[in-house]
Amino acid sequence: MKNTRQKTNKKGFTIIELIAVMVIIGIILSAVLAAVQGATNNSRLTSAVASVRALQTASVNYYNNNGGSYASLSVATLASNGMLPANFSGANNNPWNGNITVAPDANANWFDITFTNVPSTAQTALTTAVSKLTQSAPTYTAATQTWTAAF
Repeated sequence: MKNTRQKTNKKGFTIIELIAVMVIIGIILSAVLAAVQGATNNSRLTSAVASVRALQTASVNYYNNNGGSYASLSVATLASNGMLPANFSGANNNPWNGNITVAPDANANWFDITFTNVPSTAQTALTTAVSKLTQSAPTYTAATQTWTAAF
């Protein structure tokens, strides 16, 4: 009599094996995503600090060339006077896709640099990075996501 049982060779993966591989891939992707997000935040902060420094230097030069006054100070004025790079604008230099403004205080003795659309997660790092350059501690308004430093 013939043996009716045939030897079967299993080919392929079981559901358990596939799920285990998918879980491992998910863990690896989440680690990579976290690393990329951290690098993106650091580059935005570096860009914002560079913009603050450029605006601070340009504003002081404007003050010296404008008879010791910050009257009529703005990003457009600084750019038109050649004190900022030609491609610098208040819209395209904000790494959080908001605007950057520079304006004199009420007496034109000081000036403020303001960034809009700054997420609350970035404002602390930005404040820490720029606080060494400013006259007073930068402020952040959470409702409008506005960050301002006085110089």
